[in-house]
Amino acid sequence: MPDGRGPRRVPDDAVRHFGFAAVDFGTTNSTVTIHDMRQLDVRAMSRPQETRLRDELVALLSDPDALGTERAQWHELLADVAGQYLTDSGAGRAGPDGGFEGHGFQGEGAGRALADALESGHGDEGWVHALYTALEVRVASRDERLRRAAAPLLHRCYHRAFDELPLDVLRLFPADLDHVGGTELPSRIEVVGTHPELRVRMGEERIAVGGAADGTRSYRGLKQYLGRDHVMEGLEPATADDLIREGLRYLLDQTDEYIAANPKEFHQGKIDHVVMTYPTVAPPGVRRRLKELVGTGAEGTGDGLGVTLVDTQFDEAVAAALFFIMRDFAGDFVAGVEAFRARCRPLPGTDRAWQQNALIVDVGGGTTDLGLLNLHLKDETPDPVAGQDPRFSGRLYVLTPTLLGSTGHLQLGGDLMTLRLFRWYKAAFADHLLTSHPERYEHVVGSLKEPYAVDGRYLPRTLLDRGHDTEGYPADLVDRVVPTRWSSETVVSAAREDAEQTFWLLWQLAEDAKIRLGAGEAVHQPLPETLHALLDRMGAPERPDPPWAPLLDADTFAALLAPDMKEIMDLVVALTKNIVTGSELDRIFLTGKSSRMPLVRHSLERRLRQDSEVRWNPAGVAVEEEYGKLATSIGACWGHHIRRFAHTVRKARGVLGRGRYVLRIEVDNLSYYLPCDFGPTYQLAANDPTHALLRVGARLSPIGPDGTWAVRSKWQSLPASLRVHRNVGTGWKEWGAFDPDAWVRLEEPGFTLNMTEWTREATFQLEVNADLDLSVHLARGAPHYEVDGAAPVRVSFEGDHGHWTPIEIVADTRVAGDRPDIGVVVFSLPQDPRRPAGEAVAAEQSPAVEQSPAVEQSAAVEAAAPAVEARRFDEVFRVGAAGEARPVRGMTSEPLGAPPPDGWSFYLRYPADPDRKWDLLGVVPVPDTDGTVTATAYGQEPGEDDEGAGYVATLDEHGHLRVHRAPVPYWTAGSIAEMWNRPGSVFRVGMSDTGASYVAERDPFNGEH
Repeated sequence: MPDGRGPRRVPDDAVRHFGFAAVDFGTTNSTVTIHDMRQLDVRAMSRPQETRLRDELVALLSDPDALGTERAQWHELLADVAGQYLTDSGAGRAGPDGGFEGHGFQGEGAGRALADALESGHGDEGWVHALYTALEVRVASRDERLRRAAAPLLHRCYHRAFDELPLDVLRLFPADLDHVGGTELPSRIEVVGTHPELRVRMGEERIAVGGAADGTRSYRGLKQYLGRDHVMEGLEPATADDLIREGLRYLLDQTDEYIAANPKEFHQGKIDHVVMTYPTVAPPGVRRRLKELVGTGAEGTGDGLGVTLVDTQFDEAVAAALFFIMRDFAGDFVAGVEAFRARCRPLPGTDRAWQQNALIVDVGGGTTDLGLLNLHLKDETPDPVAGQDPRFSGRLYVLTPTLLGSTGHLQLGGDLMTLRLFRWYKAAFADHLLTSHPERYEHVVGSLKEPYAVDGRYLPRTLLDRGHDTEGYPADLVDRVVPTRWSSETVVSAAREDAEQTFWLLWQLAEDAKIRLGAGEAVHQPLPETLHALLDRMGAPERPDPPWAPLLDADTFAALLAPDMKEIMDLVVALTKNIVTGSELDRIFLTGKSSRMPLVRHSLERRLRQDSEVRWNPAGVAVEEEYGKLATSIGACWGHHIRRFAHTVRKARGVLGRGRYVLRIEVDNLSYYLPCDFGPTYQLAANDPTHALLRVGARLSPIGPDGTWAVRSKWQSLPASLRVHRNVGTGWKEWGAFDPDAWVRLEEPGFTLNMTEWTREATFQLEVNADLDLSVHLARGAPHYEVDGAAPVRVSFEGDHGHWTPIEIVADTRVAGDRPDIGVVVFSLPQDPRRPAGEAVAAEQSPAVEQSPAVEQSAAVEAAAPAVEARRFDEVFRVGAAGEARPVRGMTSEPLGAPPPDGWSFYLRYPADPDRKWDLLGVVPVPDTDGTVTATAYGQEPGEDDEGAGYVATLDEHGHLRVHRAPVPYWTAGSIAEMWNRPGSVFRVGMSDTGASYVAERDPFNGEH
């Protein structure tokens, strides 16, 4: 059992699949994409491309008038090709003019015979490509008129074929989840059993709405309840998390069955490695809970599926962005790189680097996710070695995607749009019934107030004209005319089933209207059978005369969805503010099923034209039609593969001599920058933050526990209660909380915390990791740092004749033969740094040092005043064993930059005496990953463990100089009590998760509409 928690999904004696699967569990639909490592046969075209080419050629060859006035020559050419490619198979059939006699084709028969052969799957692998090539060759040998007419049509077939993603070449396979070719499965979960264990199935309706006779129920929209411990009505004590877990089990089981049904295509075995995506603004607790449900479960519960490897690196916006990066290169890196470069802007000062900014807008069924990326392409092909002809060597390109920001909304998508249409239809039916049969609803009309009724009479269309969101809208009275509320809190059990049946019928009508009007229809009218079924359920006494139907036109449709369009576009505009000043938005990708509506694109373009702050390219807007829902799981699957198996730059150079093009995509770079601001509030009922502790774009580095990538804020005073919020562009969303008194009561009941002293003396530092988990470092006063270990270098502070001599400690990275330079000033000491704090001595600014921020801080370094106080030993280091660590005053340098292989050579320089020779203090090797320094004669090239690592130097009052992997570790405490009783020690604690925001008015399926 993994970690002793529950059963494994794939037992030790079972066969595991060699690859992995990416799962996008959506609010409305779910998809799974498999990555299979089985080596495919080398083919002229990928299977999807070949299929598309077949379809395009069938359309061309079966059209007798495709070539217009050149049809006679075209039919003659086709007869020649058919005679060569169909003589051995008997494929094809006679056309209306007699077709062919023996093996001779006449008139239109040749084209029809070739089309029939293509439709029937005639020919072995490569036959379609060979047929196309034969057509091209023969067209090229005919006269100019036929060439001009036929060549563009043939080229269009080929271009459309190569527009297809070669997923099989990339070894990416969308799973058939319903065994009839469906790669999207509705996230509608039906409970098919509760004893001895919960069992579900997903997909289209099998149980009638309202439940089966035995009480079995179905559920939709469960994703919004993830991590909320939401008990499901009618299924107590099961929660939404239980149903989601079983839905994920069903998806993986269906994936296993798909793999088993295709032994020639896939390695056999059960999936035991899963990549899970999640909404971009889902709090860390939701992400963590999703990983638990797929993996080993929450600690001590074993309530997970038991998958051995679960990866949650990619949120839905980043996964969709990866899909579009993949689509750009389409499996053909040579053509893909050239096409990508053509869409980029060259970087100033070089002809080997290009960049573009891309915005991804993913409007799905339940959520909206946005990501803004900078894509930087660089030609890193090394210069050819002696004797190598550069014309026959490959090229090395490195693509570095950087996340400039991300945002989204957990309850803003297609379902909310459908809900708005549902409310309109509900009001339309109520308006019709109150107008045509007022005597049946006297009790309702009598309760209506102005402007809906005057003198006891309902005013027609007022329910429609004023709308559900209008203050004072009589929603309760409308439900008495058209009862669709089926929650146990709003309706008695006897009427619940009827109300739920009516809800689903009306919901389906609204969904159909959204699809049709969203596709461009001018007016939507319900089908007669739908209308009659609804009127019957509402108790309409007779068929209306004249016939009546609620007609929803395109203008009303757009007006109803306008609040959602505005909310999405507000997020877009807020996110684009993260683009560097002077740059522009080069490309915009719309994905997700709801993004296919032209209304979304039109709203986007109109809003961007109105916002003068955003420079954008109108020609760069693209809507993903074919893979709108699959984009997320395909992108996550491809991105995970790139992370695990792509060439490193060093290895890639080894294949360039063989003429190969290599594209290195730095996928991990997407996690190296903060995608949003984080700001604090200090009271339970406080307003939004007034400032940011950490800013979007702050660089992360491997400074967290076990080398996790994270970024830290400056130290600040800590009041009684701390709340940290994430900026989502249009506002702040609570992300984490810490209450010291609550922590002490729960975790350290034997310690009494004096809150008056706490608010006066406690300080904190916020830490955010790549998963956007929040932690807080706590200290009483300023933190102390642990600098244990032997000091490789010692500096003497004894000046000439008892007087202090200004010195500079310089790091020099020169190797033998280099020309001398001034080195990098690590410490500038114009005054004795050991002087007491009360002695303020002004000094001129020290020589310029690279002004990059300290690794443990993200805020910009404030500009220094013209005259500054000379540095002193104002930090406290702890030296010695943990229980006997003694305090020593010291100081920390700015980051040292990339380390040389053999370490840093430190010299003592005397700025007041430039002719005096430098004194070599010593050489400090590069510290290991655990921070220790091992003396070696020769260093090694930095490895993967050194990626992103920073280094700083420390100097203490005894002259000991050390180099550390940044940041210098804190003097740690194991509890708040220990931290409080040992001033300067630092206690690290994870902040409490906050639940995902939930608004009942936006939940279509809670039975309250």
